Amino acid sequence: MKIKPLVENEITRFEPGKIFTYGDLSPFLSNPETTVKVVSRLVKNGDIKRFAKGQFYRPKKGIFGEMQLSDTEKLNTFIYQDGKRRGYVTGTGLYNRLGLTTQVPRTITIASNKSPQRKNLGTIEVKLVKAKAPVSESNREYLEILDVLSDIKKIPDSNPSSVMKVMAGKLKDIDKSDLDEIINLAGFYSPATRALLGLLTEKININMAENIKKQLNPTTRYRVGLDGSWDNADKWNVE
Repeated sequence: MKIKPLVENEITRFEPGKIFTYGDLSPFLSNPETTVKVVSRLVKNGDIKRFAKGQFYRPKKGIFGEMQLSDTEKLNTFIYQDGKRRGYVTGTGLYNRLGLTTQVPRTITIASNKSPQRKNLGTIEVKLVKAKAPVSESNREYLEILDVLSDIKKIPDSNPSSVMKVMAGKLKDIDKSDLDEIINLAGFYSPATRALLGLLTEKININMAENIKKQLNPTTRYRVGLDGSWDNADKWNVE
């Protein structure tokens, strides 16, 4: 089968408003040059649109004409690579989703393996920051918890103790293997973050909490601003 109709046929199968890349087209592996030419011609004819370099989409039609790409679809170009999760929303966008702040960020912060940069996407602005640990679909939620603990003093409209209570609720129902993974990921974070995780873990599994404590300097104190409701805070040198 000729490359041109094959490429065109595959593109028609993509959902309108869904971004795709050359790598999503099977002919690209064996005939990259021809595939690129076919795609370029389709862009020129207006059959598809170019979102960014190497990223395209079929325009979605609405009752008032062509619709803009959704913000979610735009963000996914930074969160996923080759169909695999390599990033996640952090910062105020994360805090808002978890109910820790009412503030809605003008700039969405995404932690990923890409170089730090800012992108203006028209309807939204994206700030890329380096993730502290390799990101996957299975550990994204755990990295979110660690990010919250790491930024506990910076979360708008909140206080450290209330944040800790929310994180305690997230940790109490997870099984031992998942908790072990969070502890391993905490090795990529600061001692203060590990101390807060240890304080919470002690309420769930004392032995696992002791493993965290061995990683900390016994003379270092962590000034977080917790209130007196955390009876084991002093044991973890958290103030």
